[in-house]
Amino acid sequence: MHTLEVLDGPNKGEVFQVDRDEMVVGRLPYCDIVLPQKNVSRQHTRIVQSGGTHFIEDMNSTNGTFLNGKRVRQRTALKDQDLIRIYNVSMLFREMADQDGVEIRSGKPETVEIGAPGTKTETDSVKTDRPDKVTGAVSPPARNVGVNVYEKLRTVLDINKALGSTLDIDEVLPKILNGLFTVFPQSDRAYVLFPDADTGQLQVKAQKQKEEGTLASSALGPISHTVANRVMSQADAILSADGIDDDEYNISESVLDFPIRSMMCAPLLGPMQKPLGIIYVDTNDPYEHFHEDDLEVLISVAATAGQALEYAHAHEAQLRLDRRNRELATAKEVQLHFLPQSRPNVPGYRFFDYYSSAEEVGGDYYGYVPLPDGRVAITLGDVSGKGISAALVMARLCSEVRYRLVTEGDPRRAIEALNREFSRPENDPWFVTFVLCVLDPSKNEVAIVNAGHKPIIRRNAQTGNMEELGDDEIGLPLGCDESIEYDLYTTSLQPGDSLLIYTDGINEAMNSKEKLYGVDRVRQAIRTGPERIDELCDSLLSDMRQFTEDRPQSDDICVIGLQRK
Repeated sequence: MHTLEVLDGPNKGEVFQVDRDEMVVGRLPYCDIVLPQKNVSRQHTRIVQSGGTHFIEDMNSTNGTFLNGKRVRQRTALKDQDLIRIYNVSMLFREMADQDGVEIRSGKPETVEIGAPGTKTETDSVKTDRPDKVTGAVSPPARNVGVNVYEKLRTVLDINKALGSTLDIDEVLPKILNGLFTVFPQSDRAYVLFPDADTGQLQVKAQKQKEEGTLASSALGPISHTVANRVMSQADAILSADGIDDDEYNISESVLDFPIRSMMCAPLLGPMQKPLGIIYVDTNDPYEHFHEDDLEVLISVAATAGQALEYAHAHEAQLRLDRRNRELATAKEVQLHFLPQSRPNVPGYRFFDYYSSAEEVGGDYYGYVPLPDGRVAITLGDVSGKGISAALVMARLCSEVRYRLVTEGDPRRAIEALNREFSRPENDPWFVTFVLCVLDPSKNEVAIVNAGHKPIIRRNAQTGNMEELGDDEIGLPLGCDESIEYDLYTTSLQPGDSLLIYTDGINEAMNSKEKLYGVDRVRQAIRTGPERIDELCDSLLSDMRQFTEDRPQSDDICVIGLQRK
């Protein structure tokens, strides 16, 4: 015979016979096993018998089905003593059920009002090494606890309602503790503790003391560290019915002049079944200790609170993410304003530019600066790194470049002044590869100063040959050495000649096999590409994307093209 015994929840203590090929567990009244709780899905789980073996399957429920602490994601075989958890309801699967004193129901259970006159629920007792100490979930004996079952149920429902009414955990925790004092009137103290994010040490998030109201503290309260650490490390709930004589947990030594008579401690378990914190309650009442059914109530409250806590953390994380995304969107919009809004209008010349950041903002920079004598400065820089930090350096580079070019007539002196600014000791160690081209349209000449960047590529319109300009004149990147002097390289442009500058987001682009696009492919694409500069650059970018199979880019990409008509 195969049975399911409900260990907690409204159906607690009931045992159902698993005697069909398929049995559905859910909230709807026509399910074979009905769990009337709002967080249980209409059809939550089913148990299927096939080939003499029973299997459990989750039916795409909202809160999932857990088998021995692990979420059920596919059909899984059941074994004797397997623990099934549906939200905060635990059921024990047994292959051979002990029927002595236990009523076994087949199929849909009758509706029984909990605690109604004339009804009685009998459950198996849990054996422990010591009668005054219990760990884990247990079944309660019948006793008079001073607060009737209806009052307990009402208070627990109020706590659950409070947990569902807000995602602000600081607002909910005091309500939980107030509710616990209603359920357990013998309580003297109650704590909720969370581990510190940096040290991992448990810190009091909220506490309540009899007739002292709810307080807040930043330090661990006077409770047993042995108890707290065990609950956090093993996810066990602990009950000590007699704290004065309890040597295992050192409870009586946890606070001076406070002889704890009885205590309970339960883990706050979220949907991932990982302890997020603990709830602790103790009493100094020598006549009214805590018992096993009190621990059951605390476990139920802790389970619901743990889920609310995890949802609250997820909500806070989502809010932070949304805020960050809005900030990044604003940062991207601001950064784009630093880049040229249009290309230069220089008679006899065509221009092309392309920019794409790997993240929302990036560290590549390009610009056009018209000079007073009719020349046009074309600049391109690549800040080490990417993201927000690189974007901030890029913004600073943009303003500094424009200022230096306007105040310094000689391209070399402008770059050397720029390098000194970025090399100042008080600045962060950022390095920028940078290239400056100054086009003199009246002479059809280009003067080049290169600070650590890849050489500019020229394609000769007459011969079709491709060459890299000023390779011997390349100096160190900006920010490396404030005393460096840069060299100037000058060349003339014939009709149809093209110049192309790009950042390493092109040549270092990778495909799915993690192979680089490479400089050789860049050269080949330029050598065999179309004649017009805009078509040539588009062809290069298209060839790169085809090579990478549109894999997300790992670095910022910037391309500038110049062609004499």
